This record gives sequence, structure tokens and C-alpha cells, in this order.
Amino acid sequence: MSYKFYEKDKNQGTLVGELKGDTLIADYTFMSEGVSSVRQVAFLKKGNTYVEGYGDVVDDNKGKVTFKDKKQLKFDGNVVLSKVDCKM
Repeated sequence: MSYKFYEKDKNQGTLVGELKGDTLIADYTFMSEGVSSVRQVAFLKKGNTYVEGYGDVVDDNKGKVTFKDKKQLKFDGNVVLSKVDCKM
């Protein structure tokens, strides 16, 4: 997966997670500015797209950021992902 936000550093990496119903909770391992990081991400499937969720997070001080309470996630549609052809 790649994030390419306007006027922000690009980051790309891999997702490993589990789809339960219409919600995907995964660990996103990525490189940004030469540093490897892991953060938990959440996506809600809506049609052919996935809406990213957000909420309060905690840092385990071992390089991984996770959601404090997955039941409190909000999916407001600010970040919507759509499938694209892989260019590998």
C-alpha cells in the first residue's frame, strides 16, 4: 500500500491483517524518510472502496502504534482508498 498525500512525504509498505465482516484491521509496515515503522490501520469496505478509520492511538515504545480502543474508531470518509493496478 502507498500513501501519497499532497505536500507530505510518501510512504509505502505492506498490510497484514484480518477482515471481519466489512472491517479490515491490519498492521501497516512502511518506510518513510528512511525509517521503518509499524502502525495499526483500519478500513471499512464501502462498495468498491475502503474508508480509513481513525481514533486515539498508543505507542508501545517498540516501534508500533496501535489503536487504544477499536470500538471507538470513526470512519468519516476523509481518506478513501480505491484499488489500482500493481506496477511491480
